[in-house]
Amino acid sequence: MMLKRFEAKTLPDALAAVRAACGDDALVVETRATRGGFLVVAARAETTLKPRDQAGNATALSKWTRGFQPLADKATDFGMSTTVLRAVEKALLGTRVDMSRPGDPALPNLASRVLAALVHTEPRVETAVDHFRTLALVGPTGVGKTTTLAKLAARARDRGERVAIITLDTYRMAAVEQLRAFADLLAVPFDVAFTATDLRRLLQQHADADRVLLDTTGKSPRDRDAMPLLEGNLRAGKCATLLCLAAGTRARDCGVVLDAFEPLGLDAVCLTKWDETVAPGEAVATLVERGLRLSHICTGQEVPADIVGADAMAIATAAFDCERGVHA
Repeated sequence: MMLKRFEAKTLPDALAAVRAACGDDALVVETRATRGGFLVVAARAETTLKPRDQAGNATALSKWTRGFQPLADKATDFGMSTTVLRAVEKALLGTRVDMSRPGDPALPNLASRVLAALVHTEPRVETAVDHFRTLALVGPTGVGKTTTLAKLAARARDRGERVAIITLDTYRMAAVEQLRAFADLLAVPFDVAFTATDLRRLLQQHADADRVLLDTTGKSPRDRDAMPLLEGNLRAGKCATLLCLAAGTRARDCGVVLDAFEPLGLDAVCLTKWDETVAPGEAVATLVERGLRLSHICTGQEVPADIVGADAMAIATAAFDCERGVHA
């Protein structure tokens, strides 16, 4: 996998350069702002990597080189996609590890490091109080947005931050009462916004808060009529956006969800219900292929205990070691 750097004054210009050089299916490894604009590190998707035999020669009998086969089997069982694993194998073929046979002791750790480099994380969701001061949690119905918001609010309080909670989810009264109970427990302000005007007013009212967390109504990714209203509310509040996605979501369904919510401008993704699946790799691989950043993983319902900051190396190790959880 040959990585290339692309720099431009704007992110769309940098991505256009990526598409021109690496194709529409390019694998984006890193995206970040620079003093002069934006930097994107990307590679052409490896779609022509030929299967290899036990000696590492091209053949139709084996999908992977013999040395990589055991790791690929574990990662596939974890849910990791062929596209991502081919990129890892291609990178390993350029190193000194022995790929012609299994058993090289350096291979698992090196493979984990390569995969970890492809998993982009976003720790600034909790550390950058400028861009992420006002954070809206969005996502499909039933993924745990309200519980995740309560966990983030509790963690912020533990850091000594002044927190306010606002909900836009007036569709489910139970959600309002659940959040009100969380807010009372944390002794933080709680308000309901019915319109974009309400939201702007409440944000001004809580201008002295270090962190304002917004809950939103769960949206079916196929309900395209609801998205413009949600987008209008988020723009009115100038909110950063955190997508909550169940870790057990199948790759095709992940694609549908991301197609629906990416137009909102996703700053990061939180994988929820990690403890409820044995194959979270499908969701992780989809984020890798889309170049999206992972901020947190939720591992249960306890508030605030069952949430951890995303650790790329821990995820990669879990994939290749067949572990089924990421813990604090």
